[in-house]
Amino acid sequence: MATFTERAVRGAADFVMSYHLSPFHACEFATVASGQVLKAGEVVQLEGGKLIAATGLLSGDALVTDVIGVMFEAVDASGGDVANCTYIARSAELKDGLLTYPAESTAGGEKAATVASLKKLGIAPR
Repeated sequence: MATFTERAVRGAADFVMSYHLSPFHACEFATVASGQVLKAGEVVQLEGGKLIAATGLLSGDALVTDVIGVMFEAVDASGGDVANCTYIARSAELKDGLLTYPAESTAGGEKAATVASLKKLGIAPR
């Protein structure tokens, strides 16, 4: 009998449950800012027109800067900007447990605000 072994490292799109229309409709391309090392499934926002890991900074119970999507695959921009990186920008259902959110502060609320921002894009963590 074959033994099932789960992969320890997730790859591109392991976290995707479904696209509401198609992957071509859901995804966009952008440049990842120099110094960023982003994982597949990491929630991102724009800073200076480039992708960075979502900061989770709150103003009340909402994010200061709304998120723009979720990285489709891992990108290492530690050596400089990386152009044409794919991220999920809209209309998708994603596995919540495989997404990387901003760290929670002791006051909390960052994940809930990030999920609310993703839902504005039609991205539903499940």
